[in-house]
Amino acid sequence: MAAMTRRRAELRCLAFALATSAALAQAQQNGAAASGGMTLVPRLGVTQTWTDNLRLNDQNKDAALITTVSPGINLVSNSGSLRGTLDYSLNGIAYLKSDQPARLQNALSANLQAELVSRVFFVNVLASIGQQSTSAFGVQSAPTLDSQSSTASLLNENQRETGTLTVSPLLRGMLGGLATYELRGDFTRTEVRGSNLGDSRGRGGSIFVNQANAGVLSWWLQANSQRVNSALTESNRSETLRIGLNYRPDPDWSLRANTGYERSNYLGGGNANGVTSGINAEWTPTPRTHVNADWQRHNYGNSHALSVEHRMSRSVWRLSDTQSVMLGNTGSSGGVRSNYDQFFLLFASIEPDPVKRDTFVRAYLQSQGLSPDAAIASGFLSAGPSRLRSQVFSVTLQGVRSSLTAQINRSLTSRLGDNQNQGDLASSGRIEQRSYSLTASHQFTPLTGLAVSASRQETTGNVSNQFRSQQLTSLMANCNVRLGPRLVAQLGARNSRFEGVISYTENAVYASLTQQF
Repeated sequence: MAAMTRRRAELRCLAFALATSAALAQAQQNGAAASGGMTLVPRLGVTQTWTDNLRLNDQNKDAALITTVSPGINLVSNSGSLRGTLDYSLNGIAYLKSDQPARLQNALSANLQAELVSRVFFVNVLASIGQQSTSAFGVQSAPTLDSQSSTASLLNENQRETGTLTVSPLLRGMLGGLATYELRGDFTRTEVRGSNLGDSRGRGGSIFVNQANAGVLSWWLQANSQRVNSALTESNRSETLRIGLNYRPDPDWSLRANTGYERSNYLGGGNANGVTSGINAEWTPTPRTHVNADWQRHNYGNSHALSVEHRMSRSVWRLSDTQSVMLGNTGSSGGVRSNYDQFFLLFASIEPDPVKRDTFVRAYLQSQGLSPDAAIASGFLSAGPSRLRSQVFSVTLQGVRSSLTAQINRSLTSRLGDNQNQGDLASSGRIEQRSYSLTASHQFTPLTGLAVSASRQETTGNVSNQFRSQQLTSLMANCNVRLGPRLVAQLGARNSRFEGVISYTENAVYASLTQQF
């Protein structure tokens, strides 16, 4: 009886999730059917915001009205030679009752793969544009609950628009009947508007040879090379050659061991050569549970990655602990999980196809009034090599009409070598950032929802031998109303309190309309 009751609750939850997203997804699905799997949906959003502290400074408060006009597009392709997603907005921001001039901001998230020669030659493209803090110890803006409540329109001199583009051509083939190979190139470019701190160019390549028709025990070879040129520091480079063995005693277990030789200049003073080795274990006892552990020895410091994910019918639990080297801007490695990431994993049983699931997840989040990219912000602009350790615990619970997401994140950034960094790491050898967030949403009807969020960020470190500490606490609420098949209205409010070198309290209310075409 208990199992039957639980199953009925799961079916009610699934039915409501489908109902709340159907109005959004139907137009995209119809368009995809008519165009062979590709959908392009233009949109136009208008947001009016009132804030009592535009400049985020209690000593120089400036109340203002902010008008934001946001034309944008969403591209989804789930078949053919081009697969993936792209979402772009151009935000025109005008300030009323303030002498601040109007300005433009870009927001982009793209993950595309072009199959130029069937099963042989591919080109992968990753691109993003968003706001990033220049300094971890500067004034911080509150994270956003949804795209319309973005705090990027406030006058925060510590924020810069940062864009990154990565293009990776990939060639696959066979070496006789003995092995398969993958030849990959990686070309990366990062640009920061209004600053050369964080600007970089990267290029590299790798070849991976894997035994064909592998059994319980198999071998592989890998060689890779990477070079990153920064605008403010010397270039960083590394070359690695490794050989490894895979052991797969059953479908649930996989063990890998490797050894090899590497050369890098991450520690400064010329190249450092040495032996590298490592071990990796992966366990997938069920399709809902995945455990992965990895440890690698390097002459510049060991790296590791541990992740545990468990998906239940109405919840997702995730724990990760990673340590790796960053060449340039710091951020979350092993990722701070956004709303999109959590629900993308949660809805795996509803829609196995990842591209189709992308449409479903984005539709569901919009019906709940949640931004796909909403997550606790962390990271800062930097140049030079650094070591980042990131620890994340997150859980998402979904009810019939409600959802709850909690997340705890800790990141510890430290520089490698001496006199190789620019930015915060030039004056502070160790920076710790912690964040906590709790977001709840409730769907009153398939057309009306409410979301609330509470978050806190803390940063500590030594700057020029002086201890520095700051905190940011934020409360946000947003009501989402669907006025038509493609017209959405939102009403919201936020309160932010920052304690640091410059302290502030900011209150804001906003209203927005978004029309899809």
